[in-house]
Amino acid sequence: MIEMNNRRILLVQFFFLMALSLISFLIGKSTTLSFLFYLIWLSGILLNLFFIKTYALPDYKILKKINAVSISNAPSWEEIEESLSQKEVEKLKQYENFEQENLKYKNLLDSMEDPVCIISKESMVFYANKSFLTVFQINEHSFPMPLLAITRHHEFQNFIESSIKVSQVSRLASFTFNQNQDPLKKYFDLKISPLINQNDYLCLLHDITERVMTDQIREDFVSNFSHEVRTPLTILNGQIQNLKANLEQEKSFSSSLIPIFYKIENNSKRLISLLNDLLQLSSIEFKKEINKEIVNLEEVIYFLIQDLALNYPQKNITISLELNKKEVYVEFSLFEQALINLIDNAFKYSNEIGSIKIKSYQFDNWDQIEITDSGIGIPEEQLHRIFERFFRVDSSRSFDIPGTGLGLSIVKHIIQKHNGKIKVQSRFNEGSTFILSLPSQSTSN
Repeated sequence: MIEMNNRRILLVQFFFLMALSLISFLIGKSTTLSFLFYLIWLSGILLNLFFIKTYALPDYKILKKINAVSISNAPSWEEIEESLSQKEVEKLKQYENFEQENLKYKNLLDSMEDPVCIISKESMVFYANKSFLTVFQINEHSFPMPLLAITRHHEFQNFIESSIKVSQVSRLASFTFNQNQDPLKKYFDLKISPLINQNDYLCLLHDITERVMTDQIREDFVSNFSHEVRTPLTILNGQIQNLKANLEQEKSFSSSLIPIFYKIENNSKRLISLLNDLLQLSSIEFKKEINKEIVNLEEVIYFLIQDLALNYPQKNITISLELNKKEVYVEFSLFEQALINLIDNAFKYSNEIGSIKIKSYQFDNWDQIEITDSGIGIPEEQLHRIFERFFRVDSSRSFDIPGTGLGLSIVKHIIQKHNGKIKVQSRFNEGSTFILSLPSQSTSN
């Protein structure tokens, strides 16, 4: 709008001066009218100046006020220079604080014995502590560098990529970068966590080599010891049976020796059973992978009940089945052993006249199996220890009941290998219920 007004003013001035020049030219030809010419010319100039001042230029008083305000509010050069210097000091101070914090966290990570690195979303490693540098034998000045340049281990690469893709805490247990035949190989528990408000991930390699080696030594010891002791015990038990059979045929054989031979035979069998359970528990603990398949639960339970009932001919046990879930996704041999231990306990600890109820059903993504007996039950104060090794409920009462105290511990480890859960509900002298929870096939896949 202001631009349009200025153009109009200039246009008026142009036509006015042109008209004035034309009049001056016509009047200038008459010398008698020269005074009148100059008078008109001067009047035109004055009128033009007055017009410009009035309509083209801003008001002088307004300009004076604007200048006064702007000058009074404008900082001096000294103030500007001082402000810039202060900003520079604050910037340097912030940078120093950042460097100190960065150094503190770097020293903290370097002091850790476990290897640690920070990985970007593009699988670029741009920081690693001293332990990580030592394990992979790389230079700290090489960062940032691709993860692929540090290690080409396929399983490790897949673990990192899948963890970044889901962007959540992920773990991988008992992992090694070395070959199986390497005697100096190290084992790690891997953990990768996304950093808050960043697109980076913290990768921690917790060294568990000592624990793995200790477990391996223990496994080898139990296996070798059990094998070496079981063999002579088996031979001894066989010889005792032969000796007892031969002596019973002789007329001079004293009947008072029969209980002694029975005790020797029973205790040798008990030791053999104990060693077998130790071997089985050890093999389950160190079994890294299980081979799952669809198992017909109804068939397995039916045949187990028929076989186990033969061991307790003196007992009148009523069996009831309520199997709404017909199939489970498990490793057959391990799952069968767990059922054998639980059903055998139900027979073993039941009274002369009792009942056993087995039912199965699906709850959410879990296959549930409940085994209930009407036996002696478990005191409430001992429920939390029921799955401990060698623990037997109220040993003074169950001394005459055969067992090694490892059966329920074996069951617990088998269920855990299937990523399942086990719990017990019991009342003393009223019976017990063991509840197995196994992931359904859809969840396992």
